[in-house]
Amino acid sequence: MNQHRDLLKWQWLFFLAFFMINFVGLLVIAYYGKDQLHLYFNQHFHHKFFDLFFRYYTDIATTYVFLGIVAFIIFKRKWRDLIYLLSVTILSSLFATIIKRFYFVHGHRPTHYFKLKNLDLRVIEGVESQIPYTFPSGHTVLAIVLSFYLCMLTKNRVIQLFICIMMGLVAIGRVYLSKHFVIDTIGGSMLGLFFAILGYYFIWNSTNEKLDQKIWKKKQKTV
Repeated sequence: MNQHRDLLKWQWLFFLAFFMINFVGLLVIAYYGKDQLHLYFNQHFHHKFFDLFFRYYTDIATTYVFLGIVAFIIFKRKWRDLIYLLSVTILSSLFATIIKRFYFVHGHRPTHYFKLKNLDLRVIEGVESQIPYTFPSGHTVLAIVLSFYLCMLTKNRVIQLFICIMMGLVAIGRVYLSKHFVIDTIGGSMLGLFFAILGYYFIWNSTNEKLDQKIWKKKQKTV
């Protein structure tokens, strides 16, 4: 483990992609407004392929990828990776839930929000409409945590760029499915990044040698 790296210098591509995506999101919100932006996106940007793609992608790219990574970490027997990923995911998800249920409990999802305004959205068949707890986007929180972790595992900038694009597609997908507004995904990404960086300095970059011990030891063969 190469300790005490300059995080911004080491992961500059991730941070560049992160801030560009969120800056564009804030820019279009400022231009159109939260309501008009969602209506415009919902009415003008749709295709049967993307209906099918995003219907499954946002769950696969977050929940199922997370479970796959955890299984891989356990197989490779790395305590540092496992503790980092689990602690950051649990804490960020916990805080996202607290924010949703205690501070933005009356924040409605787009489908219900516009229904109250007597405006109908184009909905995708098979995608269940939800009512409360729109801010922040939990899927985006997890997408940021996973992409940050995966980018730390490789020095290949092409692979890092691919990971960042996949991260951005999760946020786009949540808006495309009318599960969230754009501002919800920005809030989720900020929360995810905060805990990912916090975990980096307290766990990933820790000098505690116990974190480099194997999760389980191979049995010694007896002759």
